[in-house]
Amino acid sequence: MLFRGITGEPSRISLRKRTVKRVLLAAALLSVVQVGVLAHYVVQSGQVTEQVAELEGLKEELSQSKGQVVEFSEAVDKMRQRVLTIQSINEKLQVMFGLEPEQGDTAVVNGQGGEEVPYEAPLDGRTGILNFDYLAEIDGGENPNDPGLMMATDIKNGLFWLDEQTVRQLRVLARLEKTAGERVGLWAATPSIWPVKGPVSSKFGPRISPFTGKRAFHAGVDIVAPKGEEVRAPAKGKVVVASYDSRMGNFIRINHRHGIETTYGHLSKILVRYGQEVQRGDLLGRVGSTGRFSTGPHLHYQVAVNDKVVDPLQYILD
Repeated sequence: MLFRGITGEPSRISLRKRTVKRVLLAAALLSVVQVGVLAHYVVQSGQVTEQVAELEGLKEELSQSKGQVVEFSEAVDKMRQRVLTIQSINEKLQVMFGLEPEQGDTAVVNGQGGEEVPYEAPLDGRTGILNFDYLAEIDGGENPNDPGLMMATDIKNGLFWLDEQTVRQLRVLARLEKTAGERVGLWAATPSIWPVKGPVSSKFGPRISPFTGKRAFHAGVDIVAPKGEEVRAPAKGKVVVASYDSRMGNFIRINHRHGIETTYGHLSKILVRYGQEVQRGDLLGRVGSTGRFSTGPHLHYQVAVNDKVVDPLQYILD
């Protein structure tokens, strides 16, 4: 019944019970659906929040992992430089001890052949080793240009190189230790330090003479240093010459026995005498520019083995 004001006649609307029941049932179903949708939204919102938080955590862990990988890669590179330094020293020691390089220390030219890879595969720049794991990852759908993958591959190859070189250098050191024990006297008499520190202005070997302008052989190395700089003995020995020469000026020659002699030319002062025994590090004289064959203050340093001059830089370890 609908009332249209105080004076108006009321209107009557008749509905069947079946219709009313249907309307009420539909309203109830709609309410249930709305409640279900609302509950699903609340649950999904909570899951999304958890997933976002988890994703942020994963991003932070990934960032930390990348930083650790970079640090590890830098550490591997530093270790590689140390191994190369050790290798250089070992090579000099082998020359000084007269040891032949161990088989496998020098590069070997291998034959070529075999099946070719149908796409470009990376080679490690330091070892030239083909990275088969890298190829397998590409076949498995990994991105070959992924920086993380490339860095991991570089670290793996770097560790392989370090392991191989460490084993080799330890083997070389074992040979050197054995030889050193047998040659203690020779080691004490073998030149091994700079007689004076400074840049090398003229190396050992052929050169254009600064005096004649013609091609000549330089029997030592010229080390530039200020006048008066101390010149020290690179090894134990006995002074066999402490005199003046028109070409070399004031010069000293030391016999280190075992067929080794060293010469120091163009000195401003000689501070040792003939027949004097010297030890490694003892003061011999001072840098100068005496003699005709000198253009300025420097030390002419010369090494001879069994009366044959050799490159003095092979006998300097520091």
